[in-house]
Amino acid sequence: MFWSDCPGSDCRVLTLLRSAELAREHGYHYFIVVQHSAGYSYSTRTTPTQSHTTGTATTYGGTTTVNTQTTTTGGQTHVIAKPGTSNTIVCFVEKPENYPGMAVARPRSQF
Repeated sequence: MFWSDCPGSDCRVLTLLRSAELAREHGYHYFIVVQHSAGYSYSTRTTPTQSHTTGTATTYGGTTTVNTQTTTTGGQTHVIAKPGTSNTIVCFVEKPENYPGMAVARPRSQF
């Protein structure tokens, strides 16, 4: 199971709670986290560009002179880092022996 978009330490807690929910939803009472990983996923977002042009036209005699100025904004690329955690769990109906750190998958009302 995987959890993302949360502050670093909260991700671990939320992932553990979700592991307990999944165990209970599938009829198990106990689970062990056999693998935990944490890290970041990265993506980029480039803002759209927009151009604005202003100008003046001056006519003197039979000649017209045009002066223009174009301003372009946007086009910046931002890197987005999303923290995430993942647990691989093994579930049990009966309490296994010799597994230190085993968690009990209690319903939320019992927390």
